[in-house]
Amino acid sequence: MQIFADCHFHALTLAEPVFSSVISSVYESGMNAISANVTDNYVITKDTNIFRMLTNGLPLFERPIGDIFLTMEQDLQGAFESKRKESYAPIVPYIDNGSFHFRGMDFDKVLLCPLLMDFSPDIESYSNTYYKPIVDDRITPYIEATIQGMRDYYAKSPDGLFEFYPFAGINPKVHSMYFLEDFLSKYINTSHRMHDDHQIDEKPFYGIKVYPPLGFEPWPDDEETREKHELLYSFCEKHDIPVITHADDQGIRSVTAEKAWQFTDPASWRIVLEHHPGLKIDFAHFGKQYAIRNKGLSSIAMRLMRLPDSPWFLTIASLMEDFPNVYADLSFSGCAPSFYKELYDYIDVMDEDPRERFLRRILFGSDFAVNLLKVESYTEYYSIFESSPFDDDTILSFASSNPLSFLGINETDALKKA
Repeated sequence: MQIFADCHFHALTLAEPVFSSVISSVYESGMNAISANVTDNYVITKDTNIFRMLTNGLPLFERPIGDIFLTMEQDLQGAFESKRKESYAPIVPYIDNGSFHFRGMDFDKVLLCPLLMDFSPDIESYSNTYYKPIVDDRITPYIEATIQGMRDYYAKSPDGLFEFYPFAGINPKVHSMYFLEDFLSKYINTSHRMHDDHQIDEKPFYGIKVYPPLGFEPWPDDEETREKHELLYSFCEKHDIPVITHADDQGIRSVTAEKAWQFTDPASWRIVLEHHPGLKIDFAHFGKQYAIRNKGLSSIAMRLMRLPDSPWFLTIASLMEDFPNVYADLSFSGCAPSFYKELYDYIDVMDEDPRERFLRRILFGSDFAVNLLKVESYTEYYSIFESSPFDDDTILSFASSNPLSFLGINETDALKKA
């Protein structure tokens, strides 16, 4: 069975975020909050239409999670009409006649990894507020809503091609050790088997999602918090459970911009990997930086050669060299066709051995529906990827064999499902 995988997207409604903590982080960040979100072509560009951008994306966040999945499928089936004069779009819908079609290749299933973010608030951060959050656990309801969303999709689209392998978000700092142990035992699937079509396993989550801008610090100084982190890392390393961490300098935050950047910097993970060298981790967005001003001489040289110039990108490449299970994904960064050209050129000048190793560590991801800040639709994001300079074998690596390896699923097991 041939599988195409989107390893990074969000089925998120307006019920999950804690907007009070987001507003607080903006206030405490001051001018950095502005520079962190509007500079260097992240959101505000010369072609930006804020009204169109918001009205295009908000209807997705207003829908139940199951309807978001159905909308994504309908989009790939060609159900919607582009509103742009010029738009990336396939000649034939990506899903047609019971198969997913990409670059002339046919795929039997589309494997999707919805990533849940733990919006549970850090009560300590509300010490100066009159009213406190009334719910301190926001991940459990989100988990249950996602499970129900998968059930709804499978019921409403019995012949659908989507199969879900979600990642459960967690921030150990804001939970007790007991909560963390119960969370891992109850929800995280360690079987590394592909489930049957449209099946939801008793333990339905196949990986862990951490999100530093919401206060997750990879290696905290506080001993009690670090003990919980060590439990998480040891569990994932022992059971080969993949971890995905946010790794660009944007995104929704509950801490100041400065702390978010400090926690998100891929270099902060080196000490984690030194203690847990077998940990399997994906750095989302390939370390793209939009707000940074002084990128250093090496980054300037990279820019002059039209190669990726973010220091975080280079840090991730270094971690890939030093640790066997470090990956990076293309989510959101792939909204810009120029990103694929820069990445292609960077890989093209590498020596053969490191190039092959690098190519085996890259995952396709969309960051839907967050990517609607930059593209019109789920279909357009796929079309930009399809138009990238990578050959078909490399596309297959990014969207099929690499994701299966990252999830720890043997390709032979995938073939048995045919």
